[in-house]
Amino acid sequence: MPVPADDIVCRFINPGRNTWNPNLNQPTQRAFKQANLSVWHQGRLKGRGVALEDLLIDNLAGYGQAHHTAGDYLEFALQAACDAGTPFRVRVEWRPDDVFVGVPWRRWRYAHVQVEAMTGQADFPLEFRRLLAANARALVPPG
Repeated sequence: MPVPADDIVCRFINPGRNTWNPNLNQPTQRAFKQANLSVWHQGRLKGRGVALEDLLIDNLAGYGQAHHTAGDYLEFALQAACDAGTPFRVRVEWRPDDVFVGVPWRRWRYAHVQVEAMTGQADFPLEFRRLLAANARALVPPG
């Protein structure tokens, strides 16, 4: 089931692997590279009294955050496809399944969302990733 376009989702950003630019204090395009991004629905967590920081456990400890609307992902995919002249679309769907949510985060699976390529790419196109990195609605640096 699609996530409403105005809903805010959060992508946790690894501070290593060149995924956070400390000079610009924002994520790099590499933070959005793979074609299936795991993100978390801010409103569903907040509705149950859970802060996004509560999810920064296990291998997510110290990660930063990039917040977008579900509609941002859809819009940036269309823009990237238009700029590149190649077909590219994504879907932003609820994915509370165990296959997508690791054991330490299963108690929050009700808020798990996947951003999935609909065109079969192994990685998201560079322009799409650049748009996400440069246009987050809110950022929380790693720490």
